[in-house]
Amino acid sequence: MLKSERLAQIQGMLNKYGKVEVRSLCRLFNVTEMTIRRDLNELEQNHMAIRSHGGAIAPPDTMVTERPYQMRIMSHPSEKEAIAQMALPLITAGSKIFFDSSTTVYCLARLLTNDQNLLVVTDTLSTALELNTRTNIHVICLGGELQKNSNSCAGMFAENMLHTMHFDCAFLGLYGITEDGYFSTPSTAEYSLKRTVMEHSKRIVIMIDSSKLGTPSFLQMGHISEVNTIITDSHIPASFVEFCKKNNTEIMIAPL
Repeated sequence: MLKSERLAQIQGMLNKYGKVEVRSLCRLFNVTEMTIRRDLNELEQNHMAIRSHGGAIAPPDTMVTERPYQMRIMSHPSEKEAIAQMALPLITAGSKIFFDSSTTVYCLARLLTNDQNLLVVTDTLSTALELNTRTNIHVICLGGELQKNSNSCAGMFAENMLHTMHFDCAFLGLYGITEDGYFSTPSTAEYSLKRTVMEHSKRIVIMIDSSKLGTPSFLQMGHISEVNTIITDSHIPASFVEFCKKNNTEIMIAPL
């Protein structure tokens, strides 16, 4: 198992159970205590855990904060790359598109070449800097309050800019989605911004790996019936695929 996968699983247990123990994690992952202690120290440095005697506990604000960008981009990299490859043909020359702060959407941004004339609006510094190296892509970065965990801008100024814009297509990632199609976020700033983007987009494409399917987060943000397309990976349950079809939402499955 890769270190990034182990860290993601430990974080998931912290979020679910509130605490973890070094000895139990050693048995679960078949690694040494030194390895687990290093993992827990790294999670603590990223503000995703608080070290305790013999293990770690979840921070008190876990339910209402986003994971740091550096942690999210390490999680499920092969799934994100496959989803991004499948989303690439949906971008046509001359389009006005929106890219959000999702790391899966960032993977899509990295795949764009300089062959197409595009106007891209994003709330995320990393995505804006990546795309600004393409001379044929005009990049607009939203202003506003810079979020420390996601390197994205949010708040009144960002939303006011969005109210003046209309997009041919918006590519959005999600913090989580339930089996009955409701998607959610732990961030009040993300909730408001993404709802505004959805209201100003002709087409909404959700890019989400199968690990995000499960328990809802703090704020219910919408339902799959409001979006046009969901792109996910081949580990997604068949029951969810059928649910999307029943709601007339296109679902595209990226092979792994």
